[in-house]
Amino acid sequence: MSFEAALAMGGAVTLMISTVVLVRRRLLSLRYGLGWLSVSIVGFVGTPLLSLASGQVRHLGFTPTGFSLGVLIAFLGLICLQLSISLSGLHRAVQDLSEHAALVEQRLRALETRGARRDQGTLTEGELGDVEHGGRPWV
Repeated sequence: MSFEAALAMGGAVTLMISTVVLVRRRLLSLRYGLGWLSVSIVGFVGTPLLSLASGQVRHLGFTPTGFSLGVLIAFLGLICLQLSISLSGLHRAVQDLSEHAALVEQRLRALETRGARRDQGTLTEGELGDVEHGGRPWV
């Protein structure tokens, strides 16, 4: 095994250990922890396979280093794509929650205004019926 392969496998083990520590301290969610553990396992298992394949790529016009870097860059691109998809889902959830909170606040203000007007006796006949029946119109 080459020094580069041993270094890559050591990096994969370091990633695995640091991921476990971060998940145990609850600094990284279990979902992402499992994702990074799978990345470290792929790195650990894939490094010897990549070393074998990189020796055979000269006939394709690649250097072994260039091939290894290409595989690494493609893999990092896939990780970035997956994280972007997750981030987009979280953004959508935050936007939905913000809109819901705004609607609840608007309804609360309307109910508080009606309550204040009812206490002052300034409600109209239609509004009085709405308040008495929980804001629902007569059926």
